[in-house]
Amino acid sequence: MLSVKQMESVGIVLQRGENNSVYALLKPNIDIIGGQLFLIEDEGKKTVARLDDYFYINEFFDEKTPFSRTLLNDKIDVELLNMNTVIRAELSIVKRYNHSTIPKPGSIVKFLPEIADEKDLLSFYQLSSSQGYIKYGRLAGSKIPLLLDLNAITMHVGIFGETGSGKSYNMRYLITLLSNIEIDGKITSIPLIIFDANGDYSDFTSFNIDLVSKGRGWIKKYVMRDPLSDYEIKLSIDLSLFTAKDLADFIISLKYGDIAPNSLQANILEQVLSQHDPQEYNWLLSTREGIESLKIELQELKNTGFSPSSIRAVVSSLEIFLNKVRKYNFVSSSSSFNEQTLDVIWNTKGLAIIDFSSDGAPGVDISTKQLIVSYVSRLVLDYLTKAKYSGKQKLIGVVIEEAQNYIPSNDYPVNARITKEVLVTLATQGRKFGASLFLVSQRPAFVDKYVLSMLNTFFFHRIYHEDVKYVMSATGGLPEHLAKSLPSLETGYVIVSGLMSALKSPALVKIPWDDRIGSYTGYVMSIENILVS
Repeated sequence: MLSVKQMESVGIVLQRGENNSVYALLKPNIDIIGGQLFLIEDEGKKTVARLDDYFYINEFFDEKTPFSRTLLNDKIDVELLNMNTVIRAELSIVKRYNHSTIPKPGSIVKFLPEIADEKDLLSFYQLSSSQGYIKYGRLAGSKIPLLLDLNAITMHVGIFGETGSGKSYNMRYLITLLSNIEIDGKITSIPLIIFDANGDYSDFTSFNIDLVSKGRGWIKKYVMRDPLSDYEIKLSIDLSLFTAKDLADFIISLKYGDIAPNSLQANILEQVLSQHDPQEYNWLLSTREGIESLKIELQELKNTGFSPSSIRAVVSSLEIFLNKVRKYNFVSSSSSFNEQTLDVIWNTKGLAIIDFSSDGAPGVDISTKQLIVSYVSRLVLDYLTKAKYSGKQKLIGVVIEEAQNYIPSNDYPVNARITKEVLVTLATQGRKFGASLFLVSQRPAFVDKYVLSMLNTFFFHRIYHEDVKYVMSATGGLPEHLAKSLPSLETGYVIVSGLMSALKSPALVKIPWDDRIGSYTGYVMSIENILVS
């Protein structure tokens, strides 16, 4: 039974509302925030309710009060009003303890209880064990951590928030939590692959490595330049993992952007590539000799009815791809990121950061990054699928920053054919095999709506007004008051909704500040300190 003996009474229930809610009066001098949780006690029956809406009322004043203007200039009247002001609140029920009723008028409203130990925490969430849960932040207005269920992590996660909302800090905070999971007295971690768009996680392989290393036996950063330390590895991929059609569409798109009007050229290249074993793709497409060999085969197609201009367009596209491969030197049959890499990541509960920042991937364009994301995603899906069918269940989390560049909505002007299909497959089928997607974006309205609907846990930071309606439609919605608060949500607060939350209802959570987590990313020293330092 949940203990509330020591909690302060802050209000009283007035009447039952609609849709599982109640109206209450609260003391005017308490600090509250929309979305905060309260405990309601009704003759021994306990209920947790969320503050949906509130406003201050006064028994001496309404809209028809004849002395409204006088109040602005009369200090005595204002003090009189202050003495008779209360908060009228609408509270929606989110959890009941061993009953199914709605609190009656006269029920006492209290702050959430103090949690003294693990037993109290389990009692609050009505759990028999905390095994498989991690403690995340604090429920707004309390010191109670939100418990996140790790068993729901393969149902995929979305972290959304505009620039400056705390999104990157939250992802770093989550990574540290997922790197320090205690099970049976031992520290372990969720194996993770992170596509780091802006270098926000590079310190996890250097001076802040101790934040994530206790439960991991292997931590590396993959870069597209020469490595500068023992923790860095030059990234290379193996083209044999792709189909002839995948590569043909991608290579032609490098010249034309949209593949649709140029499907003939893509079909020509696919026809030529399909005559070869996939193991030959690396040599054919990344060496001068291979390209010259393909040119000969393409010229022979002129006799089958293809126009010289179409053949020239295909050859031009191949040259563009070859120049890209030579410039970044990222294609190899002995790729540095392969199935053995995934074995290491799984066996050591490792962390692989693929650095797409200007430091780790200087000058690398978005299409090259898309090819790499597609390759790694295919590799992970194939690896986990084979493990599952061989009777060895494994788990790997894949964090994709700036997700709109890899699974864009139809309104976003980015061609991501090479990544979109595999990420849709990873979102829809990967959960069965142990793949967990973490999609991070500052513009969720530009992320594919179907993929968003596949996510089952959301961390909402402050988002743009124009994103709110799209997000609510794609994700199944939030309570109206929480949805309305999204464009003005304070930095440091996040709305957590979905299967991972032990509360099983959307919750407003305060994320604790940690200098080591926060000072590395998204943080700018005050101007006066910069100028004098």
